[in-house]
Amino acid sequence: MLYLCTSCEYRTVHRQCYFQHLKLNHSDENITEDTIKKKLYTFKHKCSLCNYETNKKQDLKKHQIVHANKIWQCTHCNYKTARENNLKSHTKSIHENVRYHCKLCPYTTTRTGYLNEHVKFIHKNKPL
Repeated sequence: MLYLCTSCEYRTVHRQCYFQHLKLNHSDENITEDTIKKKLYTFKHKCSLCNYETNKKQDLKKHQIVHANKIWQCTHCNYKTARENNLKSHTKSIHENVRYHCKLCPYTTTRTGYLNEHVKFIHKNKPL
């Protein structure tokens, strides 16, 4: 699940980071469990072909690629996807065993975006 802040452009896949963001950046708002649920489940853009919803128009455009007939197949296993970038990420993490390591702690991940979020929230953007 992707957590999208409706008060700014912040987004994360980590629920804990999302709540921390709300508390740190929007603490002047009256944040209750109801407002958090409202922020989590209010979407501005909806796909007309399926139930996908997002707060960003560009994310909707990216999503609509899945409705095209192009399917990307992994040459090493049965993995299939509608997005070429997903296939590249899959190949790097699963078949090439690429990992990204935090220089400030033992944290390791398969995606640079996850590492960037980790550094931003765990290490408060300390220089690497």
